[in-house]
Amino acid sequence: MARLTLVGPVAPYRGGIAHFTEALGQALQERGHQVTALSFRRQYPRWLFPGRAQTEPEPIAPSMPAAYVLDPLWPWTWSKAARWIQAQRPDLVVFQYWMPFFAPAYGTIAGRLRRWDVPTVALVHNALPHERHVLDATLSRWFLRRCRARIVLSEAVARQLATLGLSADVQLVHPVDPRYGPVRPRAEARRRLGLPPDAPVLLFFGFVRRYKGLDVLLEAMPAIRTALPDVQLLVAGEFYEPADRYRARIRELGLSSCVHVHDRYIPESEVVWYFSAADLVVQPYLSATQSGVVPMAFHFERPVVVTAVGGLPEVVPHEVAGFVVPPGDPGALAEAVVRFFREGWAKRLTEGVRRLRARYGWGPLCETLEQMLSD
Repeated sequence: MARLTLVGPVAPYRGGIAHFTEALGQALQERGHQVTALSFRRQYPRWLFPGRAQTEPEPIAPSMPAAYVLDPLWPWTWSKAARWIQAQRPDLVVFQYWMPFFAPAYGTIAGRLRRWDVPTVALVHNALPHERHVLDATLSRWFLRRCRARIVLSEAVARQLATLGLSADVQLVHPVDPRYGPVRPRAEARRRLGLPPDAPVLLFFGFVRRYKGLDVLLEAMPAIRTALPDVQLLVAGEFYEPADRYRARIRELGLSSCVHVHDRYIPESEVVWYFSAADLVVQPYLSATQSGVVPMAFHFERPVVVTAVGGLPEVVPHEVAGFVVPPGDPGALAEAVVRFFREGWAKRLTEGVRRLRARYGWGPLCETLEQMLSD
């Protein structure tokens, strides 16, 4: 049994990174390891956070002992965090890294731990953010160089590291998180969400930001609707930019009766109903590294249409688990969606999703960390 400390958000913080940290901690504990978490007393200042709340709307306890110490804007908490980690006497410290905003705090902690001979590894979700700023590369490089090793979850992130003059020590895929439970009957899910029982249903899931390409999907919908008159689009997730522009475009395109916008954070207990109601998950991203939505779709055995950006084609092989289309192309996106329904691809792609899901467990990541323990 080894002692590991995970640095990153955990419950009650919400979002993909928090869910990932929780699932990793649980997987390591199931393998017999002792796991603690160093989390945030404040993750983002209010003026920097684009959403309505930073914590889960439902009461959720962390899956491991956690200390809420770190504030990225208060340097005195960085030293306190390093001392707390040292006191745990960990065999390995794993930083969840996804934004340069955290690099000053993370880098200070990693530097202290290195002087104390505490081994550290960065699990790099994004080496550079989707919306770039002038100091992003400098900050990320500074922190990541202070870690003994770097793990990435896609070739796209490995390429980002290369632009920083760094390399990935290990490249894996984003594991499928089983925390959401089994898929539920489609008819029941559609009743709960007020959707027609037999219509083709598309799902766009997750926080809405410009780079995720929801506007491209909306532009594709008239062509999709011409071919599939009863098609329904479910947009489920909190808007991290003004939603009025999207709502106006929905009205202009005459889509008000078939586009259902649920502009709110979807709590963990409700996620199952959205994916269970859908026939096809659509991710029309304009840029990406990897995505936590694809593993969610795979967990619920739903095929995915993705764009050829970042690591998305790596995990959604074309005509195996979904379709891959060019980014920013409403025509190609519409053609893929129509093809899925008209040519009867559901069974074949669902079988492909099941095969891939069996390979995308937490074992490879846990084994990688265990190997680093023995290095």
